[in-house]
Amino acid sequence: MRITVDAAARLSKELGVYSTELDGQFAPQGPDSVSVGVAIDRAYQGTTVGTTTQQLVLGRSEVVDVRKREFSRGRTILVSAGAVVGFGLLAAAVVQLTDPNPDSQDPLTPPPPAPLRIPSGYHIRVRIPLP
Repeated sequence: MRITVDAAARLSKELGVYSTELDGQFAPQGPDSVSVGVAIDRAYQGTTVGTTTQQLVLGRSEVVDVRKREFSRGRTILVSAGAVVGFGLLAAAVVQLTDPNPDSQDPLTPPPPAPLRIPSGYHIRVRIPLP
């Protein structure tokens, strides 16, 4: 929701930051005011320690604009499916890059034949008759 500059200055003491836009749970609070539950994160040395919700009460005249966001199941399914397909394509590309034997249509050349070796215990004797 967007709020007036005066409301932002008043709420900066409670929030610790000056902002004309708030993001939180909106609820009517009586005939002339609304409440907004704003998430406040507590951080210590860059690590989030805890999250609390702070209720802020605003007069209707302090609210400039309210926008409602809803969960879209269809868009979430499409994004999830796209992420899975993208991850699968990435994994296939990595496997293809690291494969030492890529697929090809050319037949593999056979290894050269082993040299003919006669066991050392055998001798070939040939008799040649002399005239």
